[in-house]
Amino acid sequence: MSSDLPLTAGELLELRQRLDKIDSGIVDLIAERQAVVTTIASHKLKTGLPLRHYEREREVIERGMARAQARGLPAAVARDVLETLIHHSLSKQETHKLVQSEHGQGQRALVIGGLGRMGIWMSRYLDMVGYAVDVADPSTGDTPFGRVDDWEAVADDYDLIVVAVPLRPSNDILLRLATLRPKSLVFDIASLKSPMREGLDALRASGCRVCSVHPMFGPDEIGLSGRHILFVDMGHAEALREARELFAHTAADCVELSLEDHDEVMAWVLGLSHLVNIAFASTLAQSGEAVPLLRKISSSTFNAQLAVATQVVSENPHLYYEIQQGNDKTAEVTEHFRKVLDELVSAVAAEDESVFTRYMGAAKQRLTSGETDTRPSRS
Repeated sequence: MSSDLPLTAGELLELRQRLDKIDSGIVDLIAERQAVVTTIASHKLKTGLPLRHYEREREVIERGMARAQARGLPAAVARDVLETLIHHSLSKQETHKLVQSEHGQGQRALVIGGLGRMGIWMSRYLDMVGYAVDVADPSTGDTPFGRVDDWEAVADDYDLIVVAVPLRPSNDILLRLATLRPKSLVFDIASLKSPMREGLDALRASGCRVCSVHPMFGPDEIGLSGRHILFVDMGHAEALREARELFAHTAADCVELSLEDHDEVMAWVLGLSHLVNIAFASTLAQSGEAVPLLRKISSSTFNAQLAVATQVVSENPHLYYEIQQGNDKTAEVTEHFRKVLDELVSAVAAEDESVFTRYMGAAKQRLTSGETDTRPSRS
């Protein structure tokens, strides 16, 4: 085919057919790769090897990036493809390992709030690892699990109780559990912990096996590779160990921290990020007719921010309000944000380029070094 002349209709059809064949081959190779992954997962399960092998993952990605560059392709293309494949491979290994683990075999679990989004996720997870799961929830809705109308009357029948209700009623439920003193392991999965300190402390004081858990992901996650699960120590080492073991067969990164540290971190990780994105989306919404035009002529930076902001404002607004209002560290973080925003706006208004560029430079230096204090020097 000549490169100087346009393609004929026949030549174009031939190239498209070739692309179809290549695409089919790619899918076939992915399927073959997943079959190999299943074999490796079985080996890991039999030998007790960990699910993730970080050095091996890095080796695969670096080799792929080098090969891409040798073939004249951007290294980022190979990195993105291989990271996606590794993520799905880990998800497949994780699911296989969870089903085979039978961690909760012969045990019963009760999920209070089991018809909420994370309650549903928790119920399915417990079912996958072998628990006989019941849910207690005043909401109506279909569930494949047993329904419990009066959980207080049967609380002592379970080996595990998970509190997966919204933040505001969580403390009352924990306090009630403290009076019932169930023999089971008890933990909540709330996004904030300080609003439930009274209930958690009461459970500990009553002798219950209690800790607090925070899955740092939404209910639609397929696998937990690269995700975090936080474990708050409430002074019962055995309960903390049991809760961690419940997720030991996943590819999630498990982190232990105190209640105070948890909520301070959440003020930045959830509070600040939610606030920025809600403000961004709300400002755009007030632009009215400009929104469709902005979508047409937007930049890659704008599109990335818009995608995140749209996801945030599509979540439960009552929960997101609770995350802001229920954290006593929110005011401090908000004040930091307000101060930085005011100084950036003032720098532009005063045509003070040095302040603006110092902020960006300081932010780049701190963020790329893993630190988060972006306040520039005034010297």
